[in-house]
Amino acid sequence: MSVQREDFEHTGPKQLTDVDWANDHHLRAVAASLVQGAYNLEFDRQDSQDPQGRWWHFFHFELKHKLIDDKDSSIYGVVYEIKCTYPNHLPESTPKFVIAFRGTIISTKSRDMKLNMKVFAGKLHKDKPRFKHALEAVKAVVQEAWPANIWLVGHSLGASIAMLVGKSMAQEGKNLKTFLFNPPFLRYSLSKNIKNPTLKDGILSTKNVIKAGISFVGGDHLWQELHHQFNKLSPWIPYLFVNQDDPLCSGYIDHFRNRKIKDEIRSIRSAIKAAFVKDPQLPIYLLPKAYLTISKISSSPLQAHGLKQWWYQMSIGPGFANSSTKVLIDDAIPVGEP
Repeated sequence: MSVQREDFEHTGPKQLTDVDWANDHHLRAVAASLVQGAYNLEFDRQDSQDPQGRWWHFFHFELKHKLIDDKDSSIYGVVYEIKCTYPNHLPESTPKFVIAFRGTIISTKSRDMKLNMKVFAGKLHKDKPRFKHALEAVKAVVQEAWPANIWLVGHSLGASIAMLVGKSMAQEGKNLKTFLFNPPFLRYSLSKNIKNPTLKDGILSTKNVIKAGISFVGGDHLWQELHHQFNKLSPWIPYLFVNQDDPLCSGYIDHFRNRKIKDEIRSIRSAIKAAFVKDPQLPIYLLPKAYLTISKISSSPLQAHGLKQWWYQMSIGPGFANSSTKVLIDDAIPVGEP
């Protein structure tokens, strides 16, 4: 599901002339706008147009670096730096840098669809031109500012990249404020949205065979490793924004509502043993904590997965605040619990 080019003068949150950096709705709108800026830069590159910077200049940011995939030459992200006349007067919560990752743009020359398949297969973390390059860029920014003054923001495929980067930095003890718009939850969505009952049952039963039949391989060191990875992420609390009508991300709602973390990690351990994986990694969707914002504004699947909804409601009235819920998810496992 691809996002379109947006004109700030027509659809942007122009009423935010004075951002309150302590207001969740303002932060959400700014973060989403900066991601849209990353989308527009790639559209401009494809159309050989000069970039229009209103999506970031309006909020007093400057474009510091473009993040370019060296395989398809696409602009997949942007490093922004805030530029204010009186920077010392800004609240402590104001970001000095924001790294924004766009989502899928459908193009014959783009690798985006291949990367979506890597998200689905759990292999995005192995992609050098996109994920590893993004991680290196974020680490370079961390050398210039405190982690508390750095934001990661992303939409769809870009949310997957931002989540993996955020997890990697959290494992190093650097917790970056992270805004994830419509992050894909494909493990759940695949079985939820397949209509053929035979195929659906086959997918679920195959997963259960892996869980139940191979769990005897090896010892308990995998449990300890996955348990350690999970709890090490606990201080990092990303902000997830999902629409209940979006088939690609709405799985997070039931996942957080119904999950049993210890059972899930044990199941993951069994699958890793079955595949003889030497470097066990937690699935991208598994988080100890998160702020989950659920949009209840009814819309088509295409609109529900769109980025514009996360700032546009502020342009037309207070409807979003009355049609969404925000909850803190906290499922950290006590240290040492088997």
